[in-house]
Amino acid sequence: MYTRLRNATGLAKAALQTILRARFGYALLGSMLVASSLGTSVRAQQVDPLLRADFLADPLMQAPRDPLLPELAVERDYSPLEKQAIATDLDQLDQQARALLASGQAGEAFALWRRELKLRRVLDTNQEFDAIARVADIAWAQQRSVDVQLLTLRTRELWNAAKTSLGTEREAQLGGIDMGEPEDSLISGAATADIATLNELANTFTTLRDIDSAVEVYEQLILLSSDRPKTKTAQQLTLAELHVAWFQFAEATNLYLVLLNEARTNNNTAQEIEYLQRLAHTYQAAGSLTNAVRAQTDLLEIYRDQRAEEEFPELMLAIAQNYRALNLHTSAIDYYRAAYRTAQQFEQFSFSAQVLKDLGELYESLALTDEALGAYTLLIPVEQQAYNDYGVMNAHDRVGQLQRRQGNDFEALKAFQRALVLATRLGVQEDYFVEQIESVTPSSLGSAHSQ
Repeated sequence: MYTRLRNATGLAKAALQTILRARFGYALLGSMLVASSLGTSVRAQQVDPLLRADFLADPLMQAPRDPLLPELAVERDYSPLEKQAIATDLDQLDQQARALLASGQAGEAFALWRRELKLRRVLDTNQEFDAIARVADIAWAQQRSVDVQLLTLRTRELWNAAKTSLGTEREAQLGGIDMGEPEDSLISGAATADIATLNELANTFTTLRDIDSAVEVYEQLILLSSDRPKTKTAQQLTLAELHVAWFQFAEATNLYLVLLNEARTNNNTAQEIEYLQRLAHTYQAAGSLTNAVRAQTDLLEIYRDQRAEEEFPELMLAIAQNYRALNLHTSAIDYYRAAYRTAQQFEQFSFSAQVLKDLGELYESLALTDEALGAYTLLIPVEQQAYNDYGVMNAHDRVGQLQRRQGNDFEALKAFQRALVLATRLGVQEDYFVEQIESVTPSSLGSAHSQ
């Protein structure tokens, strides 16, 4: 059996955050728990108290007993042969339920599954849990609100019983009825088997959208795997991904920062790159752009050290876009220019084109018209290098719009005419470019005749 394990206290968590801030300089995100653990759709119906009590009741303590349970002359456990006969009958219930569901009788099917799951408790807790995991997938796919909640309640009982075996605190949930009994524990005391079982438990909670419970299980798994570095890292990554999927960005970034620190301590550059990428993505998703830039620039330094210049364009573009969003225009322009040079060097024309479009828009927003015109003029051959006729057409349009804005109608006319040629070839926006040409033709012709 394991040494008693305790969850980290609030004070310990606060200390961890202080260390992370000092080590990396990243500002920690506030709590962003925005997702419901059971989901909106399955919370629409309340579970009838009688149905809940019946589903959670010990089938051996109810009278009369279910017809599938043999009556015993004296109080004793069922023999292996009797349990085998019960298991065969329960397998048949499962098959009957599947047939009912296939014929459109979902209510009758889930009534049979509830009966099956309840009676599985007579056989073995692990068999019961396997059946719960099986039905959980079906219940969620069928959006069976009541059944999802019932399965969640029973799974929480099994989790609370497991926590008792692990020596962690037990907490009453959902009305205080799901504490679980020691004999319900899924924990065997064999570390490898228990880690596998708890993984399945976390997966089932995730299926049922009971994310808070899934997180609890993963945190326990991380503690159980403390002497198994690879397993622990895998659990931390899985938990971080779960947090991200449910918009719990603060919790995810804390995990990635811990993993990043370990990678740096172990001089594992490959892992350091992976965690910085994940960290940047998570900060980006959370809208914490300053932290995202810090992670991205850290990553850029590693690529420089490794002479992995081919990775520069995409990363520099992302940094430039973040600086632009932060209204740090000088830094944004510097990174856009660097991204363009590197992208052209490695013939990454799609990145070159995006850089020039972004840069032109930024110059326009800053009323730097000549600079914007220069960016859009460069964009034309880049789009041609990428064999993107649609992009070339739009680049000519951007040039034409700026030339007209500056009063250069003749230059605007030439740009719109070139765009019209491509529009006709592509079969798009022909009327639009005809209108643009007509808007500048009179003054352009007058200018031309005067020459």
